[in-house]
Amino acid sequence: MIAITVKEDNKNSLIESCFGKSEYFYIYNRETGESGFIKNPFKESNKNSGRKAALLLIRKGVKNVFSSNFGIPVKKLFDKHKIQMVIISDEIKTLKQIKCIK
Repeated sequence: MIAITVKEDNKNSLIESCFGKSEYFYIYNRETGESGFIKNPFKESNKNSGRKAALLLIRKGVKNVFSSNFGIPVKKLFDKHKIQMVIISDEIKTLKQIKCIK
């Protein structure tokens, strides 16, 4: 499964550049084709929002995370759990532009 940081809960959404402050995560299961959105309950956290969001995605079984900016604590946590981080280019502005999803 993959997760992509987005600003809204629809497929026309803009990409959110900051992992921990993402409003939603678009979750896509490549094996089943199922997809959906998860609200980031830690977006407003003043402390460890990225780490808390990363743990949420790990519990959901995500193996690849697409975003533009990951903090050091998130990177360490994803490395520990063998989660691949994919840096989204500034040229990609919307969810629909990411080719590996449907």
